[in-house]
Amino acid sequence: MSQSRLHPDEDWSHGEAKGICEQRSLVDVQPLVEVRDRENDADLSRTLIHEYAHALLHFDVDDNTERAKREVEAEAVAYVVGRYCGLDTSGSAFYLAAWESDDPEVVRERLGRISWTAEELIDVLEDRLSQRY
Repeated sequence: MSQSRLHPDEDWSHGEAKGICEQRSLVDVQPLVEVRDRENDADLSRTLIHEYAHALLHFDVDDNTERAKREVEAEAVAYVVGRYCGLDTSGSAFYLAAWESDDPEVVRERLGRISWTAEELIDVLEDRLSQRY
């Protein structure tokens, strides 16, 4: 299970990134999700979902040639889960436009991973919400 941290803007040390997903140490191979705090709760939530998608989909992937496509997958998960939760997902459009040149078989494979990951995150959210009420 991954851990997450929310950092105040003044303590953020990862440049312009809104969030990151990285390995905590060589001993502890669980992912750590860190997100820069901001006033826009919808954008903050979408960023958390995006980084958790990386934790589920890509944490053990060490191939930088696929980095752009991994970003598209994580953003697509954030888009699907965000839409499910009623969040403003208009910021996801430019990420998702990168699919236009992919082979149909590759798109189908990616959609399967995106669908599975979105379902996992939605199930966790629904479970947590049902525990609160």
